[in-house]
Amino acid sequence: MVKQNNVLVYHGKHGDEYWIVDTPGRVVGAVKALFKLLDDMGCYEESGNQRFNRLLAEARSENLPCIQAILESRNGYEYESWDLVRAEIVE
Repeated sequence: MVKQNNVLVYHGKHGDEYWIVDTPGRVVGAVKALFKLLDDMGCYEESGNQRFNRLLAEARSENLPCIQAILESRNGYEYESWDLVRAEIVE
């Protein structure tokens, strides 16, 4: 069976990562997983910008609006690009 679903795609240095985001719970899980992946890769470092540092600290404590703000503001940076796409999923 083929279904149409939204997919979060991270365009990484070593290949793409994909998360199906067909329910609100999966959206939250995918966004948190993407943030953690990028944070673990060292994409987010504290800086002289106190606002960003506060946002980063909140994001690291799994504050969803802060995670979303960081991901959206840095989408397009090298190794931080991601898209929401419509894809056919074969089950």
